Amino acid sequence: MMNSERNRRFLDDYKWRIVGCLSMLLISILFLTIGFWKTILIIMLCAIGTLIGYAKDRTEQFLIFIDKLR
Repeated sequence: MMNSERNRRFLDDYKWRIVGCLSMLLISILFLTIGFWKTILIIMLCAIGTLIGYAKDRTEQFLIFIDKLR
């Protein structure tokens, strides 16, 4: 019981450090296996997809807010 609570606290304290480390590890593996330009293309396409998804999410929240005003 105590061990799982300690693990949860550890993950809460270091969550973004772990995410950053794992994402940089993935990018470095991509650089080494498929090359620089293909990795840059993948990163750019993922960023564009994230931006499109973010815009889509925000649009739905905005439409819900408009519906509540009616």
